[in-house]
Amino acid sequence: MTDRAAAALMGAYAADAATLGVHWLYDPGRLAALDGVLWRTPDAADFEGATGVFVHHGKRAGDISQYGAQMRAMVRALSGGAFDAETYADAFRAAFGPGGWWHGYIDKATTGTLAGIAAGRSPTGADDDQIPALSGLPALLATGADAPTCARAVACISDHPTSAAYAPAATAALRAALAGEGVAEALTAGVEAAGEAARGPLAEALASEADPLDYAETVGRACPLPQSLSLAFRIAGTARGYAEAIETNARAGGDSCGRAIFLGALLGAGDPPPPTWTARLHEGPALAAEIETMRAARGATP
Repeated sequence: MTDRAAAALMGAYAADAATLGVHWLYDPGRLAALDGVLWRTPDAADFEGATGVFVHHGKRAGDISQYGAQMRAMVRALSGGAFDAETYADAFRAAFGPGGWWHGYIDKATTGTLAGIAAGRSPTGADDDQIPALSGLPALLATGADAPTCARAVACISDHPTSAAYAPAATAALRAALAGEGVAEALTAGVEAAGEAARGPLAEALASEADPLDYAETVGRACPLPQSLSLAFRIAGTARGYAEAIETNARAGGDSCGRAIFLGALLGAGDPPPPTWTARLHEGPALAAEIETMRAARGATP
């Protein structure tokens, strides 16, 4: 890793891929019984008789999920310069639309965004309060995008008041981490920047003394931002480093890949993913090259 921004983005990709095998497995007992939760080849047998939904048919250990693909679409959109909603829509459609390069599960936010693009809606985002809203933020912030630009980009995939309240918290936390702040300071910055509806839940997540796995039982482990970002804050606030945070995230269950993009970027900025992890990414060299192309286009050096 050459700098914090590259480490954050590769950290997000690696965290997403590492978690893919147990994504949307909601059963703590089954997760505890598995022989390891990271870098598993997605297997429907792991979900049989357990609470969860298996969607990653045909994927391999080392592949990214649709969340990683959403971030990649943003990286590609920024490779021509500053954020532009129309350019982002083109990159998003090139990924997830008919004949797109993404082959795999497409979530509600993606489907709604494609519909918004087709209808010429502005902003194009789905009426959706889930964590796909945050997938593009690490790339935007790695190029030095300001808060209003980040808010516009979030609305391009999630045009919902809950997303508008929670996204500033993720934006501020990631910005602080990229600037060299520690994880605790970055999370505090996130709470301070959160919208009114999000500030209380995120502050409670930081103040809790519960183990993250126990906290998942309390706050929830599903996709909506009041659950997913709150749990991500709790995991980040207790982890002793990148690898521990990502494993805890996987063991917490539910929408682990969704949380992994934020956690991988936040922790990876200061504690880069191990080389053995980035080496397991099937498209690792291509992903790294795209990051450098994007950042060169913006002249960014966080």
